[in-house]
Amino acid sequence: MEPLVHLVIPFAALLLMGIEAKKALPISLFALTSDFDALFLVHRSFSHSILVVLIVAAPFLLLIHWFKPKLQRYALLALMVAASHLILDVFGGYTPILWPLYGNSVWIQAELVTHVGSSPSLAPTTQLLTKPTTFQQFQSLDAPLFTGDGLILSVVLLAPILFKALKVLWQRVPYFK
Repeated sequence: MEPLVHLVIPFAALLLMGIEAKKALPISLFALTSDFDALFLVHRSFSHSILVVLIVAAPFLLLIHWFKPKLQRYALLALMVAASHLILDVFGGYTPILWPLYGNSVWIQAELVTHVGSSPSLAPTTQLLTKPTTFQQFQSLDAPLFTGDGLILSVVLLAPILFKALKVLWQRVPYFK
């Protein structure tokens, strides 16, 4: 999954949960944290493990619990958003989501194929693929920040939010009242 999709999907989910956009956007940025491993020229490494994410998040969650209890809800949402990255990646390629507890990276492939013809049919398939986890450093990384598929998915998810914002702005302009 490209970064745009990792950001927009949790943002839209948070909005559907009733979180205000100005709070949902910074929380959604936590969906990008797992990809910081690319800065070290390794991708889908230990930062794509749910155990590592929980271990890193635990001290922050405890500090927030002790010193800023009003922020607990948002901290837990940020943790869920960070986990969403891992879940999306598991459906896009091999991901070490259970590392180091499980030494294999996991890829879940799922599709529903339809046949339209003399006898219409649906053929669902799912596969759980695994391969040994190896973290290999690379020389450079060329990866899209978004693709055409990701861009249109993001636009469709964000369109209702943008239309609502435009409607509010439209109502505030005295000339149009």
